[in-house]
Amino acid sequence: MNTVFDLFRNLRNALGFIGELLGYVVRFVSVFFQRRASLAARLLAAESQVGMCKRRTQRKGSPRPKFTAGFRFLWVVLSKLWAPWQAAAQLMQPATVKAWHTRAFRFYWRWRSRRRVGRPLISQEMRELIRKLSRENPLWGAEVIRLTLQNLHYKPPCEDTIRKYMVKPRNPRGKSTTWLPFLRNHLAVSWAIDFFTVTTIRFATLYVCLVLHHGRRKVVHLAITANPSMRWVIQQLREAMPYG
Repeated sequence: MNTVFDLFRNLRNALGFIGELLGYVVRFVSVFFQRRASLAARLLAAESQVGMCKRRTQRKGSPRPKFTAGFRFLWVVLSKLWAPWQAAAQLMQPATVKAWHTRAFRFYWRWRSRRRVGRPLISQEMRELIRKLSRENPLWGAEVIRLTLQNLHYKPPCEDTIRKYMVKPRNPRGKSTTWLPFLRNHLAVSWAIDFFTVTTIRFATLYVCLVLHHGRRKVVHLAITANPSMRWVIQQLREAMPYG
């Protein structure tokens, strides 16, 4: 009875040996029909995992291999460029490689979305051109210089940046009074003159000349005519200012 069991055991071992040998032969023959890129990727995947196993044997204290950043990056690239990468992954699950890729994608876009402080620098050529336009045209402001650069088919920066590189005058003039403070300061001695038309009930057009005092909000002179002329307007101004 033991002889029969030994015979079956030897036959099973022989069949296993032949099957394993045939598997090696099939793999060896299939190598000749593979592309060089696929073969190189397979070789790189195998060598990387063998190297990780060697580190595991060298570090006897760690039961599981500690994957390095380079190893993870390599397998992230292989998962995107090599189709049968899942069959070659023996030390880790395919889901682990996908998690590495998600983490790398998150780090990449966090780096791309980082906050950049300040405005981007402009080229030296653009700085010199802004200084040249500002020096040759001292009455131009930042808005006019920007429009000029656009007409010259340049891509100009914003007005604040242009104002930063403009040539500053040595003796800057004081700021002149704006129009609104000027009117407020001279409100008591200023008049307003208006000339408008009015349509009557018979659809006739009358022309009205009105002189208004700003300080007192009082009508100084009012005249209406159907046929206005330059002589008539001059006469109304004389009547509005009888003392010259």
